Amino acid sequence: MSEIPAEVQQRCNAYCQQYERKIEGLRGWGLDGYIWQTTQDSILKVCIRETAFQRELVVYQRLQAHQVNRLQGFQVPILLDYDENLLVLELSYVRPPFVLDFAAATLDDPPPELDIDSADWIAEKRSVYGERWPDVSRLLDALRHLGIYYTDVHSENIRVDQ
Repeated sequence: MSEIPAEVQQRCNAYCQQYERKIEGLRGWGLDGYIWQTTQDSILKVCIRETAFQRELVVYQRLQAHQVNRLQGFQVPILLDYDENLLVLELSYVRPPFVLDFAAATLDDPPPELDIDSADWIAEKRSVYGERWPDVSRLLDALRHLGIYYTDVHSENIRVDQ
């Protein structure tokens, strides 16, 4: 397990105290932050960097504005609360099939490094998802229809199996 940076743990504790949340346990971590499950059946994502927090926040706000909690059969976390000073997002807990982790997503314009029409990119993703690739592809199309360009496509972020 990755050592949790002290300031990340402090921000998590501060959020829990301020918003009266209790932590059930650490659920995961990645390049952009650490994820804890609460006793309220929600997830706290404590972001490491403000840029990742802001990018993810605006995506969840876009999803909220369109009242999206399910897309092409995939559950989408709902933004329950957040704290910009602590860089914490509180999200609904989702079960597979789901899509989560929008820290690398962009709104309205695809990032220059993303070429979703590239034969190599499609072949790589098809090898990950196998016969479920068409489902994932429809999900990505539906996100783009909302102006969300999802770049971090892998089996931990887009889970197809229950």
